[in-house]
Amino acid sequence: MRHIHSRLAASLLLSAPCLFAQITPGNLLVSRVGDGAAVLVGTATARFLDEYTPSGVFVQTIALPTTVSGPNRRMTDSGTATSNGFISQSADGLYLLAAGYDAALATAGVTGTTSAAVNRVIGRIALDETIDSSTALTDAYSGNNFRGVASIDGSSFWISGTGTNPGARFVASLGATTSTQLSTSVTNLRCINIYNGQLYCSSSSGAFLGVSTVGAGLPTTTGQTITSLTGGTGASAYDFFFADANTVYVADDRVNGSGGIQKWTLSAGIWSLAYTLAPNLTTGCRGLSGYVDNGVTTLFATTVVTSAAVTTVVTVTDTGAASSFTTLVTNATNTALRDVQYVRTPSSQTYSGTSCATSVGIPTVGTAGGNAVIGNANFAFTAGNALPNFFVMFLLKGGTVSPFGIPLPGAPACALVYVLPDVLLLSSTDALGAASTPLAIPASNALAGATLAAQVAAFDPALVGFDILIGTSNALQVVVGN
Repeated sequence: MRHIHSRLAASLLLSAPCLFAQITPGNLLVSRVGDGAAVLVGTATARFLDEYTPSGVFVQTIALPTTVSGPNRRMTDSGTATSNGFISQSADGLYLLAAGYDAALATAGVTGTTSAAVNRVIGRIALDETIDSSTALTDAYSGNNFRGVASIDGSSFWISGTGTNPGARFVASLGATTSTQLSTSVTNLRCINIYNGQLYCSSSSGAFLGVSTVGAGLPTTTGQTITSLTGGTGASAYDFFFADANTVYVADDRVNGSGGIQKWTLSAGIWSLAYTLAPNLTTGCRGLSGYVDNGVTTLFATTVVTSAAVTTVVTVTDTGAASSFTTLVTNATNTALRDVQYVRTPSSQTYSGTSCATSVGIPTVGTAGGNAVIGNANFAFTAGNALPNFFVMFLLKGGTVSPFGIPLPGAPACALVYVLPDVLLLSSTDALGAASTPLAIPASNALAGATLAAQVAAFDPALVGFDILIGTSNALQVVVGN
């Protein structure tokens, strides 16, 4: 089975829920400095995350801490450091991440403070708005800018900035006070993020103009090599967004007619600039996020214009070099919009119910081929611990697992059905008693938040005395992410 069964696909669409998290996946978070009361200067300034719908309708404001509370530190930032204030989302989708300073409001020259006196703080914001700012670093970016944070699951972090102890650094745990410098190849980094298990950074320093890889995979030790992917004469790269493995969009803040959002594509191992999307000739972009739906990329960006007092959030759907922008949000007086993040839906797995053994043990159900996210053509449900070289049945449903097991007349009493299937698939096991069924998840953003349920029934002729010779796994419910 190469593609998801049509009936199961229809059920999957119908099961897409409205999640009840306080930060709503599918909305935008905008990083803002300034409360609108005081003129923005280089002192420590209050920082906020404003939530909007994708059409620019305001939802709520989340204030980052300005006072110390238990282990949690302050997260202020400079009112005028235009290269600061970026946010990202952890690879598992469960957390938003931000960089800040453990400085009291109005602390003078906050970016120029030492990290020993004013710790550089990593903020981890859960979708339920719980903020953990206990990770306060004494050894990073002293005397200069702390800019970006990336993470897989909110338990460890990769960070970017410049100053003393600069560049790409690794923080091993939540609540840590020290970090490890990964590379000395380039030490003035802007944004940092993770795509497909690889760490990337952006820079406009020396030969490193654009997006680069940091080591191989997700490095945690010193001695890594930073390798440039994209560049361009005079480029001024900030945030970036990978639409797929062969397409990356890069925000460029130049206001001389060359800035905007660059589209880079990979062919025969070489990255090339396809074209630049620009709101107009005197507008560049710094923050950048987006999503892909059925092969079409929609982008959200923060802008900078020749008048530094004006910052906006704009959106564009990439239909070619002439694609037009729409302004969603404009900053209020005495505030600045630094970054925007399209909030992805987390993918998750939950097991429930009980299992029933065969003569070789308890059958299992699981997944393979990566996370259950839209567009993942390699996703599969798996069966294990079944009779080798025999048969299993996959019970599959686009929807939720039943909270109650239904007994099967003629089967062992412990064989309970928790998945009332849309699709039944018979599969042969291998010599290890394992099997799988590919379920390619369509590349439709409408599927974000939908649920899939699966259970395995394993056949075993050694189960004598029953009309239905099966053992069963427990049930697995998967939430589709994006």
